[in-house]
Parts: sequence; C-alpha cells; structure tokens
Amino acid sequence: MDRDNPTLVLAQLRAFSKQIPLLYAILIANTAFVSLTHFGVAPFYLTVLLPGFFCCIAALRLSGWWRMRKSRLTVEQAARRLTSTVYLAGALGIGFTFWGFALFPYGDVYMQSHVIFYMALTMIACVFSLMNLRAAAYILSCVVIVPFLIFFSLQGHMVLTAIAANMALVTAVMLFILTTHSRDFALMVSQREYLEAVNRETQRLSDDNRKLAHHDSLTGLPNRRSFIAQAEARVNEHLAGSGRNFALGIVDLDGFKAVNDLYGHSTGDALLVEASRRMRDIAGPDIIFARLGGDEFGIIAGEKVDLPAFGRTLCEVLRQPYELQDVTAEVTSSCGFAEFGDHCSTTHELFEHADYALYQAKDKAGGQTVVFSAAHRDSLRQVHEIDQALRNADIERELALVYQPVVDTRTGRLASVEALARWRNESLGSINPAQFIAAAEKTSLINRITNVLLRKLLLDLGQWPSDLTASFNLSARSLASPDAMLQIVNIIQRSGVDPRRIEIEVTETALMIDFEAAQRSLVMLRNLGVRIALDDFGTGYSSLSHVHELALDKIKIDRKFVGDMSNSPKAASVVRTVIDLCGNLSLVCVAEGVETVEQADSLGLQGCHLVQGFLYGRPVPARDVAAMYVARRPGPGRALPKSRRKSG
Repeated sequence: MDRDNPTLVLAQLRAFSKQIPLLYAILIANTAFVSLTHFGVAPFYLTVLLPGFFCCIAALRLSGWWRMRKSRLTVEQAARRLTSTVYLAGALGIGFTFWGFALFPYGDVYMQSHVIFYMALTMIACVFSLMNLRAAAYILSCVVIVPFLIFFSLQGHMVLTAIAANMALVTAVMLFILTTHSRDFALMVSQREYLEAVNRETQRLSDDNRKLAHHDSLTGLPNRRSFIAQAEARVNEHLAGSGRNFALGIVDLDGFKAVNDLYGHSTGDALLVEASRRMRDIAGPDIIFARLGGDEFGIIAGEKVDLPAFGRTLCEVLRQPYELQDVTAEVTSSCGFAEFGDHCSTTHELFEHADYALYQAKDKAGGQTVVFSAAHRDSLRQVHEIDQALRNADIERELALVYQPVVDTRTGRLASVEALARWRNESLGSINPAQFIAAAEKTSLINRITNVLLRKLLLDLGQWPSDLTASFNLSARSLASPDAMLQIVNIIQRSGVDPRRIEIEVTETALMIDFEAAQRSLVMLRNLGVRIALDDFGTGYSSLSHVHELALDKIKIDRKFVGDMSNSPKAASVVRTVIDLCGNLSLVCVAEGVETVEQADSLGLQGCHLVQGFLYGRPVPARDVAAMYVARRPGPGRALPKSRRKSG
C-alpha cells in the first residue's frame, strides 16, 4: 500500500468496499454450481467439505466488507485492511485453483469443461473486481494462471493446451487494462484531491471575504455595513408588526486622537482593540456592538435595556486606564441613544437622533450618556430649519459682522477687535451664531460664508485707523481645504489691507481634526504676514508639542476657565499654566469672557493684560468701532488710572 499517499489509500478502500462483496458473491455462487454438478461423482470432501470451508471464509469476508461500507477508518486501518485482502486473495486463489485441479479428473467431458469454465470465468471476474487494488489482482493472476497453464499443457491434449494459452493471453490483456486503469484511478484521485483543496481554499477565501465584508478587521466587531443592515432589519421587522422595540446608540472615544497622534497609530490601534474587548465583556444577549469607523462605535440595545444605566456602565468601563505597549493612556467616552418609536420611522432618522444625542453628550464635556428626547426632537427640528434657511439665504445681504474689543488693562487702550458673525433671516429672525456656524460647517457652505465675511472685515479694516487690528475665526473645514485657503489668501491680497493687521483665530478642535493640513494652512497665512491665534485653549486635546510646532503669535484662554477661576482651583491652575506657557514661548496671551473687575485684576497680577469680555464692551457694529478706538485711546504720556481701567 502507498501509505505516503493517504488520500489514495482511502479512495481505494472506498472503491474496493463496493466491489469486493460482488467478488465474494460470484466466488461463492460459481463454487456452489461446480460442487452441485460434481456431487455424487467426486468424493464428498471435494464436493461438500472443502468447497464449504472456502465458501464460509468467503461469506465471512463478504459480511465484513458489507458492514464496513459506512465505517470511517483511519489511513492506517485502511492500509491494513487492504494489505490483508492482498494476502487473502493469494491464499484463496491457490486454494480454489488446486480444488479445481482436484475435481478435473472426475466426471465426463462436460463436467471437465465446467471446471475449466469455472476457473477461467471466476478468475476474470475476480481480477476485474480487484482492479482498484493492483497488487491483489497481480497476485491472483499469478497464482491462478501459471498453475492453469502448466496443468492443462501437461494433459497431452491439444485443445486443453490451446485453452491454457488463450487464457494466458487474455490474462495478459486484462493485466494491461488493469495497470492503465489503476494509473488513471490514482490520477483521478490526485486531481479530485487537488480540486477539493482548491474548493476548500475558495470557500475559505469566500468566508474570509464575507467576514471582512461584515466585520472590522482590527477589532473583530461587526463593521458599519453589518451594523446598518442589522438596524434596518429590526426597523423593517418593527414596521411589519413582528419586531420588538430597540434603541440605537453611538459611542465616541473622547481624547483618542490625541493618544493616536502622541504615541503613534500602533498604540491607537491597541487602544481600540482593548476598548472593543471591554465592550464585548459587558455586552449581554440584548446588546450588539459594532465599529462604525475611527474611534466611533455603534450599539443596538434591546427594549429591556436600561439605557442610562447601561450608558453609565459603558462610559465607566471605557474610562479606566489603558496599559498599552509600555504606555498608560486615558480616554473618556460620550454616548448617545435614540429609541425607535412613533417619532422615528426610518433607520436614517434613528442614526440622526442618536448622533444628535451624542453631540449633546459631548457638549456636556464628555463622559456622559444622553438619550434622545422630545426636547431634543424640537431642537433638531430647529437645526433642520436653520440648515434649510441657510441654504436658501441671501448670504451677502443677511450676514453681518460685529466687533468685540480686546483691551489692554494697563492702559485701557483698544488693542484689537474680534470679528463675530451675525445672521438675521427674514423668516427665522436672528439666529444664534453657534447654531448657524455649526450647520454651515457640515457642508461646503462654511467656505462661502467665510469668504463673504472676510471681505466685509477687510472692507471695514480699510476704513479704520491703520494701527487697529482685527481677528477672524476660521473653521476646521476651511483649514483642511487647500482650495479654500487659496481663496482666502487671494481675498486678502486683493483687498489692499496690510496682512499684519489681520489675525486668524483657530480652535484646538479644528486643529486636531487634521493637524498636518491645518499646519500647512497656518504656515501659508503666516508667510503672507497674517498673525495666528489659538482660540479656546485648554478645551481641546492638543499637546504642548503641537503648540510648539505651530506658527502661533497668540493664545486665548477660554472663557470657561476665566469664569471658574475664583471657584475652581483646577480652572485657576489652568489659567496660570497658560499664562506661564505664553511667557515661556514669547506668545501674546488674551483672556476671554472677563466680566468682573476681580477677574481682570487677578489676570493682571499673573501677567495677562489683554482681556476680552462684557466688562470692557459688548460686540458693536463696524460703524461704532472707530469711535470706540478714539474713546479708549489715552492721551500722550499718560495711562488710565486704576479706577478707569476697572470700569472699562
């Protein structure tokens, strides 16, 4: 047996198990017929005892092979079984051959012809039955045909000699056919094995592709496509009246981008993998997590899940420190849920509501869970109204700028002004800048608005005193767009205004969305002569290395820290740190949201003398800026007294 080719051995066994019962059945039947024709003529042991013994052996083998058809043998067991068949074929061949020779002398010529016919026909049938086991067929042919040829050639009768020669020729042809068949059988088995291997590999690749199509390759969680499909399936079931209520949630890792930028993508990936593992650990039978992209994950929660409680648990689990590649990282998470119900009839609306709830959670400084409510629905409807109104607005006519003073507390003079956008729509009236700017930033409308407002600012600057500067806010979308930045540079150059009178303000959040693109944009503006200010410092996730890499002239302390200075030691510490940082980096420091004399005095004692807030003036139209400039311009050689500075 070719034990080095287990596939062939098993194939031979399968084929042989179907043929060998036929071999033994033919052998038993032919032997019984010969015994019957010679009964009473030949001795009893030749017609009953000896053939009965051989037939019993054949019957036992037939029964064994028949029972084995459905058995699953190992390669070693199959090889032993086939080997025993080879030896047994030789032994039975010798036994039946010499039994036939012993019967030949008895009876008339017809009975002798029956013996010759029996031996020839039985051998041919057995050889063809053994054709998938070449060794057994060869041995059987040798142990039968060689004695057959010798025996009948020695009988001294020309007919018997011719029969023996004819039998030898037929056997040679059969062996040739058997050899060819055996080779073809082995080739067929090999090809089938190859095709099965190809099919298995194809199936594996198909399974892998199916898994990749529906699972995230990094975390192993269902991907966005799979998540949307599951959500849509549940929505359709619910609309058909056969589904249960459920909720869709979106989870965002606050601070992940800072970890990714500071420690590298491999550490960021490891954090995502660990966060996914933690999610799986708390996912019950009614919870499905998925990775939607980046550091955003989706949740499908069953109707029995207590959403606020589960959200708190999830945020607490994700808040725990991450031990990653010799780095300990910490992030928080925000979670927004939306329940499918009467106010929501499509998957798109469900996603929109969950995303809005997430936005509200982030607006609460992160680490919060918000479930979409009726109040949120009213706010979202207002957002849609603003979005539609903005798309149809006459931006040139409806948008305007107002200017808030930035004052030097040491002299009381007007150091600069900050341009703030205002929009009054015919149908909606005056709209909060935070609302319409947020709506515009979701589309390319923000670039158009930026260009319109920048032209208005430059027009106003051209009418003011030449030493008065103004700051202007740029969005994240504009910073990340080379085309938008080229338009801004072109507007400044064509205005005729000295670029050094312009100060561009960017927020930490806008910078960190695409730091490299933002850095290139700021360098372009700086080369033009425009000054750069970092707004709302301390509220985002930029690191000191990012601040050092940027071409900055000024840092503005966010109004939240200024307002909490007197009540929060942490806020006061942040203010001191920013003032010290500006001093160390030779940057101008401005404090926003100054509303009390105590705040102004405290900032002045720490070295921050440029302030902005209601204490020193509310935003005013462009026509009032020149008058404000004159009113706050101290006389030659004198500074304002402290009482005047306090009153602003």
